[in-house]
Amino acid sequence: MTRTGRDRAADNEGAAMYLATIRLGDTTRAVKRIERDGQTQLIDLGYPDVRAVLEDPEGLTRAAAVVDGTVYAAGAADFAPPVVDPGKVVCVAHNYGEHFNLLGLRVPEHPRLSTKFSSALIGPNDPIVVPSDSHALDPAVELTIIIGKSVRHADDDEAAAAIAGFTVLNDVADRSLAFETDEWALGDAWDRSTPMGPYVVTPEELSGGIRPTLTLSTRVDDTEVQTGDTADLHFDPVHVVRRVSRFMQLSPGDVIATGSPVTPVHRHGADAHLKPGQVVVAAIDGIGECRNTVVAQ
Repeated sequence: MTRTGRDRAADNEGAAMYLATIRLGDTTRAVKRIERDGQTQLIDLGYPDVRAVLEDPEGLTRAAAVVDGTVYAAGAADFAPPVVDPGKVVCVAHNYGEHFNLLGLRVPEHPRLSTKFSSALIGPNDPIVVPSDSHALDPAVELTIIIGKSVRHADDDEAAAAIAGFTVLNDVADRSLAFETDEWALGDAWDRSTPMGPYVVTPEELSGGIRPTLTLSTRVDDTEVQTGDTADLHFDPVHVVRRVSRFMQLSPGDVIATGSPVTPVHRHGADAHLKPGQVVVAAIDGIGECRNTVVAQ
C-alpha cells in the first residue's frame, strides 16, 4: 500500500526532535537535544550517528522515546556533520526567485542538480581551510534535506514521507576553481569545504512542516551579507526529492541541499569573498547555525 505524507505525519506525531552527531575522541554518537533543569543537554540515543538512526526502520520512533541515558552538555559538545558519511550529497543550483531576477536567469522547468562528496563535509564549528591556490571563497546558506527512507521514482506523498528532517549547510564555493573551466561544479566539491549541522530537525518542529517557511542568513564577522526566506524557493523540498529520486535510489542519510538565496558575491562583488581570520555564520531560524572560522591552509 502506498503511504502518504499524511500517514507519515501520523506515524511521527509527538516525534518532533533535534538530532545530532557528536564526536567523543575517535568515535561518534547520535544524540537528541533536550531541555532539562534549565539547560540544553544532549542525550545519547544508542546509535553511532544520525545515519544509523535513520537506517533503523524504528530508529526515529526509538529516538523519540529515549528519556534516560548518558547526557552531554550541549555547550561543550564537538559536533560532527549530522550524517558523517552520506551515500549521496546532491545540490540544487539557482532555486530562489530573487536569484533568477537579479541574475537575469531563465527560470528552469526542473531543478538544476550537481553533486558533492562526503569528503567535502565538515562539522558546524570546524574551521574552513582556504586552499593555498584559492582566492575567491563565497559562502551560501542552504536549507538541506536529510532523507529518512529509501525511495525511487517518488510521487509527492512518497517524497514527503522520505524526508526525515532538515539541517543547515554552508555551500562555500571556491569561485577561482569554479571558473577555471566551463564545468563549475568542482568549485563546490573540494575537501573539507562545507559545514553542515548541528542538528537535523524533524518537520514537526518547523513552521510549514515538510515545506518549511524559514528565514536564512549569513553573517561574516557579525555583518549580515546574505538573507532570504524558504518561501521564495522555486522548487520546494518535496518537488526536489521527487525529481532526484527519478535518477537515483535515495537512501537513509542521503543529503540534498536545496539551493541558496542570492549570495554575497552577487550583491557585493569581490569584497565579499571570505578571508582568513573571518568568522562566517550560516543560520536558519528554527534549525540552528554553522559558525566557522576561515583559516589559511
